[in-house]
Amino acid sequence: MRCADKSDMKPDRKKGQTKARELHPPARSKSADPEPSAGHFGLPVSLFVILAILLFWAMVYLDNHAGGFNPHVYQHFTSSNELTGWIPFDPVRDRYYKGKQVYDMPTCLACHGPTGAGAPNQYPPLGGSEWVQQKDPSRMIRIALDGAGGPLPVNGVTYNGSMTPWRPTLSDEQIALVLSYVRQSFGNNQPPVTTEEVAAIRKATAAHAGTPWTADELLKVPLKE
Repeated sequence: MRCADKSDMKPDRKKGQTKARELHPPARSKSADPEPSAGHFGLPVSLFVILAILLFWAMVYLDNHAGGFNPHVYQHFTSSNELTGWIPFDPVRDRYYKGKQVYDMPTCLACHGPTGAGAPNQYPPLGGSEWVQQKDPSRMIRIALDGAGGPLPVNGVTYNGSMTPWRPTLSDEQIALVLSYVRQSFGNNQPPVTTEEVAAIRKATAAHAGTPWTADELLKVPLKE
């Protein structure tokens, strides 16, 4: 057996002794180590049950408190209907939106478009139209009831088409609503039209039913100041 020489000795500072240090320890054999194998770790079923319950609760909570993800529904309100219920009733605004519904049926929307701009050389615009801007809606009501046939000047441009008559389709209330909407939209700012005004002109022009109004006939209709 080889004895360690002095160069292999390391002083023990605590005890003041020296001990031999093995410079090259023998390598450990790994032949006895178990072979590595892939393990299988399953999640407990209870975890999936808890996750399902949490997801269901989150869906119910969002359904009841998210306001249908409508950005106009703010905190403390759960739906747009609930929010609307707190808005004071305004009869003018109410008739305005009802008039827009008639406009979009489609009646006027099909030709004059969502912005009231119409179509060049085909359908006249409603914004700034001299027929719309008249304070007295008598001529406008006649156009809505029985339509109008060209040539019809609007904002300096002459249109030769014909407008659909709404006498047989819309009620007096619907015509009053849609004319009020047009007179207060697209840059127009004129007084609303009443149902009574439409009913009176419908009765007074019964003999004209089915015949479109011409520009000359409309210009002869006297207007109230």
